[in-house]
Amino acid sequence: MAKLGIFSWFSYPMPIEERFRLIREAGFEATALWWGDEDDGDKQAQPELARKHGLELDYIHAPFDDPNLLWAEGIDGEEYMKLLTDCMEDCARHEIPTLAAHITRLSARPAVTEIGMERIKRLTEHAERIRVKLALENMNCIPHLERIFAEVKSEYLGFCYDSGHEHCNHPDANCLGRWGKRLFAVHLGDNFGEDDTHLLPYDGSIDWEVLREKLMVRAPRTLMLEADFNRRQKSSALYYDLTAAEFLARAYERAMKINF
Repeated sequence: MAKLGIFSWFSYPMPIEERFRLIREAGFEATALWWGDEDDGDKQAQPELARKHGLELDYIHAPFDDPNLLWAEGIDGEEYMKLLTDCMEDCARHEIPTLAAHITRLSARPAVTEIGMERIKRLTEHAERIRVKLALENMNCIPHLERIFAEVKSEYLGFCYDSGHEHCNHPDANCLGRWGKRLFAVHLGDNFGEDDTHLLPYDGSIDWEVLREKLMVRAPRTLMLEADFNRRQKSSALYYDLTAAEFLARAYERAMKINF
């Protein structure tokens, strides 16, 4: 069976160590970390705290102010590339195997450019040097991923599959069929095909029996839920009355239904 995990942010505001405790008590074996500087104190302390509570770290998720800049000329694109490089360095420092990263926005995408491809190649070379896997997520970037994976061959450059993004933004892309052999990480969440609402599996309109069969073929090391619902969204109303522990218990039950 795959390990079961849930992203460390799951919509209930509380100290990060309390989140780790509740995640482990719900039965999850793994988590993933957001690597921004917005809250939760010193992010560099989080890996040790997670491991203190018995959680394996599957990946860290890089911040993404405007990933479209990666494909543009100028200093802003270089700064976004440096941000990803720094995140990979932190992965190596904390012995976390993978960095998940966005290379475009979900709402809009730039053209595939030569400067963008050159940056991806430089990022891949750095990943190889420090032995950290770089997992590119399926945002609104199917043409970009097609070009990247066709041209850049490396055991350290791969794919982060997001079920919610595929369902609401490119439902016919067959991402796992195309790039499942390079699968490094997964973000599993549900929606109704209109917005990426990060619902728990089986609470939206994704066909999880079909998706489960696809996942079984690719056998990811960890089935990581990404459930950070927005309480202002109507589709999230089914969670309003749940405590954090109750929400995590339901999340674990859904993860077990997907596991193989």
